[in-house]
Amino acid sequence: MDSRKINFEGIQNARDLGGLRTTDGRTIAPGRLLRSANLAQTTTADAINLHEQWRLAKVVDLRTETERSERPDVVPKSVAYLPVPVFDEQVAGISHEKSAGANKIGMMIPKMEELYRLMATGGSCRRNLGRAAECVMEHDFTEGSVLWHCTEGKDRCGLLTVILLSALCVDREQIMEDYLLTNEVNGPKAEMYYRQMLSAGKDESEAAAVKDAFLAKASYLSEVFSAIDEQYPDMETYLCEGLSVPRESIVRFRKNILL
Repeated sequence: MDSRKINFEGIQNARDLGGLRTTDGRTIAPGRLLRSANLAQTTTADAINLHEQWRLAKVVDLRTETERSERPDVVPKSVAYLPVPVFDEQVAGISHEKSAGANKIGMMIPKMEELYRLMATGGSCRRNLGRAAECVMEHDFTEGSVLWHCTEGKDRCGLLTVILLSALCVDREQIMEDYLLTNEVNGPKAEMYYRQMLSAGKDESEAAAVKDAFLAKASYLSEVFSAIDEQYPDMETYLCEGLSVPRESIVRFRKNILL
């Protein structure tokens, strides 16, 4: 993983979006936009790091209510905590409730490309992603950074990152590169679940479905871009009309984030 990786004791898959370049040659300011997996394993040292080095001021939690209750975030009292679930209930392959372990969900997982298309274009998902994007865009960055996450920091977190980076005019190649960085953390985990499924007597297709649910694949995000391109003339129209994000919020976001 590149220099944007943030090393914590308990928090996984964390990185700073600072340093990414826009199509007009500007740069995302460091230390303002953070993404990660869930914060349930935040240690005391992690909390100090978030406070002192990263000046964390807001957390946007994209998980379902069940996920949040099973793995509550450990967030300092000084940090604003905003739950904005992308899905209202469990969606196999995307949400990761403990009650639906890997051995239980293998046969339930549909094609991940279809799930990503649903996240990008489904009515309730669009409304929720738009709300989450506004929570980030309208943040007062003079107070500190904002961090968003789901459970693994891959799917819902990844799609919100696509939306925010697109709003900042980062090209799709860099967006894809950032998305695929998750595999440096999740690759070994995906292989572990694959082996566990086979050891439990599941067939190879079932084990592969679970493995794929933990991986970031270019085909998943490509499906998002295709779905958006089919329905909207450009990303800004998708942001404003598809997600109902005010154009003024996007303009203000760029002003606050880009150098």
